[in-house]
Amino acid sequence: MSAKSPWYRRARTQAIGLFALGFLLYANTLGHDYALDDAIVITNNTVVQRGVAGWPELFTHDSFYGFFGEQERESLVAGGRYRPLTLAMFAVEQQLSSGPLLHHLLNVLWYAVLVVVVWGMLRELLRGHNLPWWIPLATAALFAAHPLHTEAVANIKGRDEIIALLGAVGATWLVLWAQRKDAKWGGVAGAIMLLLACLAKENAITFALVIPVALYVARGGGYGYAVPIWAAAGLYLVIRGSVLGWGLGEPSLELMNNPFLREVNGQLVPLGFWERQPTVLYTLLLYLKLLFVPVGLVHDYYPAAITLKGWTNGWVLLSLAVHLGLLYYAALHLRTRPKFVALGVLWYLLTLSVVSNVLFPVGTFMSERFLFMPSLGAMLAVVSLLAVRPVLGWGVVPVVVVFAGLTVSRNKVWRDNYTLFTEDVLRQPRSAKLLNAAAGAMLDRAQTMDLDGERAQYLIRTARTRLDSALAVHPRYGNAYLLRGNAALLLEKQEAAIADYERALQYGLTQKTVNGNLAIALQRAARRVGEEDNDLGRAREYLLRADRLAPNQYETLRLLGITSGLGGDNRAALEYFRRALELQPENAGARQNYETALRLNQQLPPPTD
Repeated sequence: MSAKSPWYRRARTQAIGLFALGFLLYANTLGHDYALDDAIVITNNTVVQRGVAGWPELFTHDSFYGFFGEQERESLVAGGRYRPLTLAMFAVEQQLSSGPLLHHLLNVLWYAVLVVVVWGMLRELLRGHNLPWWIPLATAALFAAHPLHTEAVANIKGRDEIIALLGAVGATWLVLWAQRKDAKWGGVAGAIMLLLACLAKENAITFALVIPVALYVARGGGYGYAVPIWAAAGLYLVIRGSVLGWGLGEPSLELMNNPFLREVNGQLVPLGFWERQPTVLYTLLLYLKLLFVPVGLVHDYYPAAITLKGWTNGWVLLSLAVHLGLLYYAALHLRTRPKFVALGVLWYLLTLSVVSNVLFPVGTFMSERFLFMPSLGAMLAVVSLLAVRPVLGWGVVPVVVVFAGLTVSRNKVWRDNYTLFTEDVLRQPRSAKLLNAAAGAMLDRAQTMDLDGERAQYLIRTARTRLDSALAVHPRYGNAYLLRGNAALLLEKQEAAIADYERALQYGLTQKTVNGNLAIALQRAARRVGEEDNDLGRAREYLLRADRLAPNQYETLRLLGITSGLGGDNRAALEYFRRALELQPENAGARQNYETALRLNQQLPPPTD
């Protein structure tokens, strides 16, 4: 571009402006806390917390390993997850700074860089074609401002989306440049970029197909430059397979990890391929709606936010027609104007394919973050279509402004778990997972307050109501029973808590997770029936069970000593008080109880005046 060109057409001006736009849109996330899956990849990931020392394990294990451990991971989504690159980045950042600020700052900076790289790649893609100069700028600006990207940027864990797309777009740029310049090393550099992208998140592998299509549309061939890209994709698959194994494993039978289940004779069984597709088509239609009308955003689409659909559903049939129409349009126009619209459509469909549930279940019906990569193709298609009538390009400006406002507003919801869950549950009141998450956040918040306070009691009661709703959707939801038991315990409803903890064990939660809480509920129930009902036998039964579940708890032993003594079993009382004193030898009350029991057993002389 000539130095005499208007300032807004100069490459440096556009690059700086786009970087600033990407940064400023998310500057209000810099004060945010950790949220959502940040616990899995950072705060509660034991491998990431070790910093650089944990790198060998990050690259040789499933990405969930540091949070769930190997055995629990096997019960999660089929096929596992292998995304070591972003976890390695988090490990370095944790070593430099223990709080969320650095993570958020780098998310925003990487996103701003991505926006500029998108613009640069599009300039290379359109080079030599007689098209309006503003197509790369408008596409990058729309991409930067799209509210659907808030989850990827405002949530630290979304770094995998940013780095994966950055690597994939960078690879596309390098291969296109290599073909134009006949520079073989450019294709190799692009392959390295794609490998890094796949190590950030698996769906970057779809660019092994996107890049050849881009070469065909932009240059009419040059597939030799894509050969290193295919080699990189193959190498990633070999690495992933050697770490996680080569199969997808058995489908999960937990509804929160596989929503494509139906009940048969009281058991949940996976839906077959064709049984799954109507619901998949319905979600594909919702994705298109979110691309063009990104309002009412939520981070969760678990059962029953979406219900299973059949082939006779009108929305399913409409979605089938629309997507077949998009495929037909793209095939028809790949070599004719407007071929970049066709490229954008194929970019959208190819990058969405592996996260759409079409090929295999991915663990949820849909997710707005799954549109992060496909949305770039959609924006390219839209802007290229507008460019057919260049005057329509001015319509991009108000859309970018509106999108920017929606993005800044949506960012605020990602401040922390409590804000995110309690805000989003109002938009998605039929998701069992979100109802459960909101209830958990409310219980956590209530316990930081005075539990006798009106606000705390309101939070606990509301949490319990939401857990009732979650269990109405998913009656086998073990974690919801655990949290409802916690709520009942805080409301002094011990028997209800005990019943819920027992159901939590019945529906998949481990004894390690439940037994501590159940023991506390039994302990408090024993105190209540002993003091209020004077039912020492029942109180003793509760306490003996609590002692079996969580041995050597001081309060349990103290209460067992009291109930035994009141029941006339002084020898048992002496033994329980002895064990209690061993646990807290400096406790004056424990020593007094033990000495009293000794006297009652005639092992100490009575005190003298």
